[in-house]
Amino acid sequence: MKFRNIKGIVTIGALLLVLLYGCSDSFLQDPNTKDLTEAFVYGSDATAIAAVTGVYDGLQNDSQGDPGLPNEYNVKGIFAYANYPALDWQPQARRADSDYFNFDVNPDGEVPVKIWPNNYRAIGRANNALVGLQSGIDGGSISADLGNRLIGEVLVIRAISYQYLAAVYGDVPIMLSIADDPFKGRDPQDMVFQQIVTDMNDAVNRLPWSHDTDKGRVTKGTAYAVLGNAHMWLKQYSEAITAFEAIEAGGVTSLEPDYFDIHALDNPNGVESLFELQWAANGDLGWNRNDEVNILQLFAMPTDITGGGGFAGIPTKELYDSFEPGDLRRQATVIAPGEEHPDPLIDINMYDGVNINTAGTVAEPWTGGDPAGRSGYWGVKSWRDPNIDGWGREQLFGGQGHIWIRYGEVLLSLAESALREGQTAKAQTAFDRVRDRAWGGTAPAKTVSIANILQEYRHELGGEFSLWAVIRRSGEAAMFIQDSYGLTLPQGRDLMPVPNTEISVNSNLLPQNTGY
Repeated sequence: MKFRNIKGIVTIGALLLVLLYGCSDSFLQDPNTKDLTEAFVYGSDATAIAAVTGVYDGLQNDSQGDPGLPNEYNVKGIFAYANYPALDWQPQARRADSDYFNFDVNPDGEVPVKIWPNNYRAIGRANNALVGLQSGIDGGSISADLGNRLIGEVLVIRAISYQYLAAVYGDVPIMLSIADDPFKGRDPQDMVFQQIVTDMNDAVNRLPWSHDTDKGRVTKGTAYAVLGNAHMWLKQYSEAITAFEAIEAGGVTSLEPDYFDIHALDNPNGVESLFELQWAANGDLGWNRNDEVNILQLFAMPTDITGGGGFAGIPTKELYDSFEPGDLRRQATVIAPGEEHPDPLIDINMYDGVNINTAGTVAEPWTGGDPAGRSGYWGVKSWRDPNIDGWGREQLFGGQGHIWIRYGEVLLSLAESALREGQTAKAQTAFDRVRDRAWGGTAPAKTVSIANILQEYRHELGGEFSLWAVIRRSGEAAMFIQDSYGLTLPQGRDLMPVPNTEISVNSNLLPQNTGY
C-alpha cells in the first residue's frame, strides 16, 4: 500500500494530529485544518483507516517536508544516523573534517535537528489517533475488530518513533497523551524502552501476521521485532529471545534466500521485510513537491552520473576492504572504482554522458570532481532503480521502499541475546544462518562472539537504517570503532546532542548530553 499524505483527513480541527511536543509554537500549528471534526475523522471504518494512514505519513519526510519541519528526514536524518557514526559511510564533507570522524557532532547539524521534531510529529499524530480510535470503537462508528487492529498499528508507529529518539539522544520526554505538558523534561532512556515493552505487549495481541492487500502496514511480526529490541536495550535478553523467536514461528517472515534480492526494485515488502516505508513511484520535479517521494537514490548515486546530489551514503574503502573473501554482501553493498553494477537492470553506460560500464576506473575513480570529499566508492543498496537519472534530466525520485526493520537484523539480535544469556548453541545457529546466506551456501566457520556479531551487524546492515542503533545498544560502540578503524570513541559520543533549537524553546531539556 502507498501511504499517501492525507493532511486533509489526518488533521482534526484544533486538536491537530501533527502536534509536536517539546518544539517551538510554530510546530503546533497546521494550516490544513479543513474544518474536520474528530467525529467525522473517526466516524467510519474508511475514515479511520485514512487517519491511521496519516500516522504512518508522519515518518514520510524524505523530500520537501511539512511547513516548519526540517525536510529530508529519512535521508539526512535516519539514514545518516544509522550509518555515519559507524564511520563506514560519510556525507559529502571531507573525511578529515567530518564531525563523525572527529566525534564532535554539531547540535545544530542535520542529524540532531531533523530527527527530534519529525519523530515527535509522528508521536503527536499517534496520540491523537489513539484517542479518536477508542472513541470511535466505544461509540460504535468503527468496527471493534478493525479499530483494535488500527490501535495496534498506531502503537507500533509510536514505539518506532520512540525507539529512534532514545537510540539517538538517550533520555527524551515521554508523551503519551494530547493533554501532556508539551514542555516537560527528559525521561530516562530505560523508561522509554519500558513503555515500548508495555505498548508492544498490547500491540501483538491486536495485530495480524499479514495483510491481504495493504502491504506495508505493520504486523504482529513488526511488533515482536520492536518488542525484542526494547528488551535488549533493557538487558532483558531472555525476554528478547522469546519475542524474536515468535517472528519466524508466525509462518510469514523468513530470510530472503539471496541477499541481493532484499533491496531489489521488484521486491517491495519482501518476505524478510518487517517494517518498510512506502513511497510514490514518481514525483513532482519542482521544489514545491510533497514528501511522498524517495530521494535516497539520487543522493547516493555517483554525482558523475546525476550531475548533482551525492549528499548521503558515500561508503569508505575501509568498509569495502573489511568484507571477508566470498562474502556476497560486499557486491550488494558497495561498488568500487572500475566495477560494473551488480544489478542486471543497470548498465552504467546507459546514463547520458557516460561511455564506460563501470563506476569510474581504478586510475580515475568517480569522485564528482571532489577527490578529497568523496571516496570513489558508492552504495549499491539504494541504487537499484534504472529510471532515476539525475538533475536536469527525466526522473529524480523513485518508489523503492526504505526497509527499517528486517529479519536478518532480528537473527543477529537473537544471536547476541542468546550469547548474553549463555545459550551459545542457539547463538551460533542464528549467527551461522546470517553468514551462510551471505555466502550463498556455507560460510567459513567463525565462532560467535560479541565482537564478531558487531562486525556482522556492520556487513549485514550497512547502508540501511539501523546499524548505529544496534551498535550503541550493545554497549560496545567503543570496541566497534576501535576494531573497525583503530580510533578511540570519547565517552558519551555514542549519543547525538540534543538540538539547540529544542533546548532554546524548552529549558527543561537541559542538561545537554555529555561533552556537547
